[in-house]
Amino acid sequence: MVSGFVIHTLGTSVDESTNSSKVLYSKFFRYDLLDEQSLLYERMKRKQQISIVASQTRSMCHLRRQASGRPANDFTVHLSDEPISLLEEDIGVYSLEAGDPFTQEKIVLWVSVFSLGFSLICDLQENLALAEYTLRMLVKYLVDSLKLLTNSNNIVLSADKIEMSLDKFIPLGQLLFLNHQAVQVLERELSSKMSL
Repeated sequence: MVSGFVIHTLGTSVDESTNSSKVLYSKFFRYDLLDEQSLLYERMKRKQQISIVASQTRSMCHLRRQASGRPANDFTVHLSDEPISLLEEDIGVYSLEAGDPFTQEKIVLWVSVFSLGFSLICDLQENLALAEYTLRMLVKYLVDSLKLLTNSNNIVLSADKIEMSLDKFIPLGQLLFLNHQAVQVLERELSSKMSL
């Protein structure tokens, strides 16, 4: 099961230091019925967990870039409408031990696309090959259809569209086995809903 999804910067914009990562969008798929006080505490805890995931992903991305011979902060700007292609060094996985920051051990798959990071937080027993395929497909769809790379404000303005996309590709945190035709059908459904 997928626990959460996070979109964040990789600490490379003009107004950010290279040691920071700003969370632009996040979603957790598990919600418990809590009273108002517990809900406030849970919200603060989730915010801290998301921040840790974003920071860890930024660090992993920078290390991976340095290992491949590219400067860690070498993020070219993507201004055209051309579809993106994901490089192998821009994809990774790491684990978070139990208690740091989640109560159970989690696996985080990440993709970096220019100056944006996309993290998928999964349970330990999740099918990682399926999770990677889903994350690649979701990132490509979000970046290409919502033009997220041209301006990070697009992410904030497109939060409802990102939410719809997550509900289609990862309903209630469940990964779906989708072939190419099924993906195209989902993309067409989303495109028609988003144009309304």
